[in-house]
Amino acid sequence: MIICISVFYDKPFNNKKIVSSNNHTNLVDAEKVFAISEINRIVKNILLSHLEKVWIGGEVSNFVEASSGHWYFSLKDSSAQIRCTMFKGYNTFSSISPKNGDQIEAFGAVSLYEARGDYQINIEQIREKGTGNLFEKFLQLKDKLEKLGLFDEENKLNIPTFPKNIGIITSASGAALRDVLSILNKEICSAINKANAHQIVDVLILCRGGGSIEDLWSFNEEKVVQAIAQSRLPIISGVGHETDFTLTDFVADMRAPTPTAAASVIQDRLSKLDEFFEHYLSTLQKNITNLLKNKNQELDYLEKRIVSPKDKLKRSQEFIDSLKKQFITLLRKEFLAAEKEINSLHKRLLAPQEKIKQAEEKIKNYKKALLSNVFRIIKEHQSKINFIDEKLNILNPKNILAKGYSIVYNKTDVVKDSNKVNLNDTLDIQLHSGALLVQVKNNKKH
Repeated sequence: MIICISVFYDKPFNNKKIVSSNNHTNLVDAEKVFAISEINRIVKNILLSHLEKVWIGGEVSNFVEASSGHWYFSLKDSSAQIRCTMFKGYNTFSSISPKNGDQIEAFGAVSLYEARGDYQINIEQIREKGTGNLFEKFLQLKDKLEKLGLFDEENKLNIPTFPKNIGIITSASGAALRDVLSILNKEICSAINKANAHQIVDVLILCRGGGSIEDLWSFNEEKVVQAIAQSRLPIISGVGHETDFTLTDFVADMRAPTPTAAASVIQDRLSKLDEFFEHYLSTLQKNITNLLKNKNQELDYLEKRIVSPKDKLKRSQEFIDSLKKQFITLLRKEFLAAEKEINSLHKRLLAPQEKIKQAEEKIKNYKKALLSNVFRIIKEHQSKINFIDEKLNILNPKNILAKGYSIVYNKTDVVKDSNKVNLNDTLDIQLHSGALLVQVKNNKKH
């Protein structure tokens, strides 16, 4: 859109000048002397009200990034140039950082800087020259593939909860990307097909650092999207920066905003594996503690049933306490060793497959040895408890009374000598079943 401003110095309208702007005509007092700021403001308002936001293309020159974060530069072609300003609030979200000599396309509003009377374009968005066509192609292909159902949620695979083997598809060197851009899509398809053929990984991560739409275009190729859709292995797409979107993001089973975020998805699952081991060890410890508690309760019950000998029981209890302490110490040692090994394995989870298998075998052996030791110690304790219980039953006075013996009490004292009993004394005789109250009629003293 071109704005024409013409001033006629004849006086056909009562000393009024005609100022025309496109289809608008204003009468201006020919005798009035305008301030510079007034003229600049009038021109600025005409520009803003008659020229909508536009796309322009040209070569960057005189580029300056101010301390405030704003960008100031000029766009030029073979015959003209125009000043441009891109404020920090807009350039912060720009996917490219222009430099002198770059060919770019910019979108913004034509305005006038009143202080100097210079007109400029306030840029809101920039892109590399030609990316507009690529974006249109991106939208068309996205619409086509979406209608084919390639992006439907029902077709997506679940990411494994605890993946053992992880495949990463990325470029070996980002610096040479432009040289291989024409064949990169074939390499991506080949890598996906090989991974599906060999089935040696549980999940694939497709990742690449940020870049322009041209740099990331291989991830918008229909062949690549079809390869991901047909993959029997779940795929995580982590391409570009958080603001970048490619068609692989829509077809993949999970989209991560960055390669780092894609790695975090797997790391979160490995953290859950750690939590599983911690829960397993905690449950095992609780079960053993409860078992010991039950055995202690059995010992307490046996202690209450036994009248004598208390000293032997005390020594037995001390021995059991000692064994318990040794058992807890051994158990803690085993737990610490297992925890140390798990931490070591966690640090090497991304190591080659052979090391992971060796680590898993070690964990399996530790688990087997730990359970074996636990059951062995419990069996030993149970045998010792049974032995003590048998000994105590032998010494239990009630078992002796069952053989026909009795206990004679004189009031509260046990009668052991007939010399301490007088005629007509009343005695209490405790039998195995019941008791007798008798009076002494004859005393054969020795």
